[in-house]
Amino acid sequence: MNREIKEAAERAAGTKRKFRWNAKAVIAIVFALLLLFIFLVDIYIHPLRYVWVYAYRPEISRREEGELRVHFVDVGQGDCTIIEFPDGKVMIIDGGDESVKVQRSVLGYCAALEIDTFDYLLLTHADSDHAGGLDDVLHMFGAETLFLPQFIETETGIAAKNILKEASRAKAEIRTSRIYERIVSEDWDQFYYLMFLSPMYLDEKDEEITSNDTSAVVYLEYAGRRLLLPGDISEEIEDKIVLDYLMTMGEIFSMPVETSWGKINLMPQLEELDFLKAAHHGSGSSTGKALCTLCGPDEVFFSCGAGNGYGHPNLDSIANILAANPDAQIHRTDELGSIMLTIEQNGEYTVEYIRG
Repeated sequence: MNREIKEAAERAAGTKRKFRWNAKAVIAIVFALLLLFIFLVDIYIHPLRYVWVYAYRPEISRREEGELRVHFVDVGQGDCTIIEFPDGKVMIIDGGDESVKVQRSVLGYCAALEIDTFDYLLLTHADSDHAGGLDDVLHMFGAETLFLPQFIETETGIAAKNILKEASRAKAEIRTSRIYERIVSEDWDQFYYLMFLSPMYLDEKDEEITSNDTSAVVYLEYAGRRLLLPGDISEEIEDKIVLDYLMTMGEIFSMPVETSWGKINLMPQLEELDFLKAAHHGSGSSTGKALCTLCGPDEVFFSCGAGNGYGHPNLDSIANILAANPDAQIHRTDELGSIMLTIEQNGEYTVEYIRG
């Protein structure tokens, strides 16, 4: 009898140990599957390290059919511009610096626009206030095509190195920024084009060339409206663009291209410009008289930080703008936050301020 009781107790203990082992095995398997799920989500769906940025999304309406929108994102003393083309393609130009505050602003803004992958990413030049945040943009969203400065491989700054690392990881097409590079719409009903007006092919050995003057200068046209984004070029480069334009009556930038509906001739027009982004944050050494006189812009956008130590925007640059067009409207990210320019298919436009 005692033996039977003892055997029963041993069988119960064995069953209990087996149950415990089975429970531990199940927990281990569930935990492993959870880790695998997190890994797959992080790699193929969304980098989990950036989940927190969704708490910093500003309120932005959805883009309507036929609209082209340009967002001048408030990144303090830096630069970041996002373009939503009417066919749904998206481009980011520069990404501010590497600070956490700017990271929240840029990535949160991109999340608010519900961007999946950027079609185009442009780094105008390798200064940290333009390049510092783009590695995070690449890591979180990726890009199909990257336009990078000609000599970025020789840059020693950490921002440039991080961008090159993420560019390799993204497996994107990499193109060198230079004059006549272009993006052309395939939709005639909502036709737009973007063209690089600078830089020309540069000589790395030319010690007089500054990083700012290697900036990509971008012209965008849609629905009869025209925008110029001059990066950080100096007045010297502005004057060269203006002189070349006037001496050739604009032919220097003329470019025949093939489209799905036939050959067309792209010809940027800089006179009586609708929109201008002030060069180099409104520095006193840019947005000079020659450029302002030629363009006479109606709306001018300054990307600069509140109370910045450079005194941007400089009063001389504002004076040059108003001398060329006394009715020009000035929009500053240091005073207004992020700014959204919307151009409708019929050419009408609005300017709105986006608060975070």
